[in-house]
Amino acid sequence: MDDTLNANARAILDIVQGAKNHPTALEVYERVRRVRPHIGLATVYRVLHQLAEAGCIKELGRDSEGCRYDAHTERHDHAICTECGALLDILLEVGVSSEALQAAAQAVGVVLSSHEVRIYGLCAACQVKE
Repeated sequence: MDDTLNANARAILDIVQGAKNHPTALEVYERVRRVRPHIGLATVYRVLHQLAEAGCIKELGRDSEGCRYDAHTERHDHAICTECGALLDILLEVGVSSEALQAAAQAVGVVLSSHEVRIYGLCAACQVKE
């Protein structure tokens, strides 16, 4: 999106960029209402979609709570906690050969356009609880 973001879009983008997690649309809605109390949930969904299409944020796909959003738009991988559902950025490069990626894509009949590695396990907070 260009510099002419409207007030709703700017507020929503600020929420996603300032999030320490990868918020769902509902979480964005709850946070943005603090600064834009009359904003509607449908507007939040629409603006999130527009911001993702413009490349300002990334849609991470759906989980049990809905689609999650990430302001870190460069390709990176994620870890997911199997206990609490936290979605964490992996801050180092996870190497997968292009041959392995192409073979996996071909095995399911997909033309590969991008990839993301997701690992699953207990996050640090849930490890402490156990």
